[in-house]
Amino acid sequence: MLNKTIIGLDVGRSAVKVVAFHNGLYYRLIFPSLVSPAIAINDEATAARAELETVEVMGKRYFTGDTARLQGGVNMSVGLSNDWTDGPEYLALVASTIKRLSQMKVPGLENPYIVLGTPASLYGQQKELLVHRTQQVVMAEMKVLPQPMGAYCDFFLDTKGMPIKDRKVRGDGKARSYAVVEVGHFTTDFLLMREGNYIERGAGSCEGVNFAADNLVRILTAKGIQSDLLSAEEALRTKTVIDFGERRVEAEVTEAVDFVVQKILTKANALLSNEVRTLDGVLLAGGGAPIVFEALKQKWPHTMLMENPRTSVADGFCRYGVGQMIRRTLAAEAALSAKA
Repeated sequence: MLNKTIIGLDVGRSAVKVVAFHNGLYYRLIFPSLVSPAIAINDEATAARAELETVEVMGKRYFTGDTARLQGGVNMSVGLSNDWTDGPEYLALVASTIKRLSQMKVPGLENPYIVLGTPASLYGQQKELLVHRTQQVVMAEMKVLPQPMGAYCDFFLDTKGMPIKDRKVRGDGKARSYAVVEVGHFTTDFLLMREGNYIERGAGSCEGVNFAADNLVRILTAKGIQSDLLSAEEALRTKTVIDFGERRVEAEVTEAVDFVVQKILTKANALLSNEVRTLDGVLLAGGGAPIVFEALKQKWPHTMLMENPRTSVADGFCRYGVGQMIRRTLAAEAALSAKA
């Protein structure tokens, strides 16, 4: 079972983040969550490049990633609703993930073990449906976790999927407790792990950074600067937009994100205020994590920004899967030894 390919799959609303593991090697992949119907391209070289990012699902062909942006004219990310996994766009992104991993020569894609997630507030109602939908384009054993659980696993587990001792227990031997705030594109998700146990009352979701991007478009438009949602999302990170050349928009970005930051802080306080003083730390992850880090750390000084916040969920999902496969292998070997 240690030879089985493990895939940590975070199909985000702004980007697909993937971490795969096979036989001791890790493979990483990230591409924009953009999808458009495929069209004919007459230039042979361009068509060949586009084919690498083109998939067929439900009898129709779709461009994904940068090809969808360039050739399909897509100017906003997919999935700005809770039921977006019901549509063909989600299937196209999953199919494109497998195709891209195949191009990277990742072995074992005919029957991998995939760990993926749902928003914390929708975990109970979506986990079985998500497996059913994903298996329409890739045959695999699957495990669905709440999205912020991936960031927790990234912090709590090592690259072999085993708990890191000093993050598991304190010096006095008592199990540690953590909260997770995962700031995503469509939702910000919250998780509470008390002494290694998932605590239901600490799970919830609120607005994500796409609301800040929408605010930024309106702010820029009022100042005569043309932008769309896709370029506004990028501007939240770079503080620049392209409008008759590159323009710095630091003040506008600050104004745009303030509303979302306050929403996140209000929800965090509602879910965690009675718990946070007794936690060992608050883990901050997700592509929007740097936007809220200073504000959250000022409120809760034991807030920790994950080393790679944007890919932390995919990293954690993969580590979880590696640990599960190792445990299965050890259990199978123990069973064989008992029969001998």
